Amino acid sequence: MASLQTQVDSGALESAIWKTRSVGVEKIARSAISWSITINVVASMGTFNAAILPAELTYLQQAIALLMWGVVIYASAFVRPRLRLESNPDLIALVAFYGLAALSVLWTTLNAAAIMKGAALAMTTFGAFCLITRIDVDEIVKSTALGFSILVAASAFCAIFVPDIGLDHSWMHGGQWQGVYESKQTLGFISAYLMFFACYRKMTGQGWAAFLVTFLLASTCVIGSESRGAGAVALAAGALLATSLWSINCMRIYAVLPSIMCILAGLLILYFYTTGYDSIHLGDSTIDFTERTFIWQYAISHFDDAPLLGFGINGFWTVPSIYDYFEQNHGWVLDNYHSGYIAILMETGFLGYLLFVASVFLFSNKVLHLIATRSINRSHCALIIGFVVLSFQTNFTETMFLRSTMFTSLLLVAFFFATCRPVSQENLPPS
Repeated sequence: MASLQTQVDSGALESAIWKTRSVGVEKIARSAISWSITINVVASMGTFNAAILPAELTYLQQAIALLMWGVVIYASAFVRPRLRLESNPDLIALVAFYGLAALSVLWTTLNAAAIMKGAALAMTTFGAFCLITRIDVDEIVKSTALGFSILVAASAFCAIFVPDIGLDHSWMHGGQWQGVYESKQTLGFISAYLMFFACYRKMTGQGWAAFLVTFLLASTCVIGSESRGAGAVALAAGALLATSLWSINCMRIYAVLPSIMCILAGLLILYFYTTGYDSIHLGDSTIDFTERTFIWQYAISHFDDAPLLGFGINGFWTVPSIYDYFEQNHGWVLDNYHSGYIAILMETGFLGYLLFVASVFLFSNKVLHLIATRSINRSHCALIIGFVVLSFQTNFTETMFLRSTMFTSLLLVAFFFATCRPVSQENLPPS
C-alpha cells in the first residue's frame, strides 16, 4: 500500500515538474516572439541610407525580417492559442486573396526575385496568423511601438548630429529630415504610425511622461520631414481612436470606412481607365500628387494586357519594354505603383481585386457584428479599426498592400485575421 502511495506521489510530482517546464518554455517562446516583433520593425520598415547600409547589402534587411517571421512561426508552436478563428466567409475570402497573390508568381517570368517574393508572402502571411492567435494585441502594440521608437530616435539623432546622413540634400528636398532612411517619405510615415500607437497606449493606461516623450519625438520627425500628409493622417487616426472609445456609434461608422475607401479607389481607377488622362482634372485645376498619377495612368493603361489574373507578383515593372518606355517618356522610373490599390489590380488582376474588395466588405460587416454582440474587446476593436483606416488611407498614395516583409503590411493582415473569430452566442441580441 505504501509502495502504491509512493508511486502516486511520484507521478504527481513528475506531472507538476513537466507542467512547470511547459509554463517556462511558453514564457520563453512568448518573449522570443515579442523581441522578434521589435527587431522585425527595425529591419523591415524601409531601405536604410546607403551611408548606414550599402545599397548592395539591402537584402540583409529582408533576410532579417524573414528570419524574425521564422522565429514567430517556430515559437508559436510552444504557445497555447489565445484566439481561435472560425472558417467563415471572411476568413475564406482573406485566405483566398493572399493565396492567389502568392501563387500569382506562376504567371510571371519566374525570375528569382518574383519567386522569392511569392514564397516570402506565403510565409509571412502564415506568420501573421500565428502572431495574432498566440500573442495578445496589447503585447504586439508594445513591441511594435518599441521598434518604431528606436527608428524615430535614431533618425532624430542623425538629423541633428549627423546631417550628412540625416538630412535630404537633393534639390527637391534640400534640408528635410530623412533620418536613417534614404527617403523622407519613409521617415514621415513611420513617425505617423508611432504617433498612432502612442495615442493607443496612452488611452489604454500608459503614463503621461512616456506618452509625451514618444508623441513629441514622432511629431518632431513628421514636421522635420515635412510629411504633412502623414501627420494629418496620423492625427485623424488618433482622433478616430479616441472617438471610437468614447462612442459605439462612432466605432460603427468608422468600421465602414475601409469599404468606402475601396469604392473610392475603384472609382479613381475607373477614371484613369476610361479617360486615359495622366492627372486628375477638376475644373481648371490639374492634380498629379507630385507626378504619382503619371505612374497610375501608365499602369492602368496596361490592364487589358492581363485583365483577369494580372501580371503576377513582381511581374509588371520587370518587363523590359514596360520599364524602358516609361523611363524614355518621363526621364525617371520607379518600380513602385505609389498606390496599393493599383498594385493589387495590376499584380492579381480583376479576380484578385474582387477577392480583396470582398474581404474588405466582409471585414466591415464582421466588425459591426462583433460590436453588436460584444464579442471583441472594445479597445482592441478601436485599435484594429483605426489601424486599418490609417493603412487604407496611406495606400492611396503609397504601396503598402502585398508587401511581403514590411511589418505594418503584415500587421494589417494579422488584424484582419483577428476579426475572423467566432461570434459570442451569449451576447446575441433577441430576434
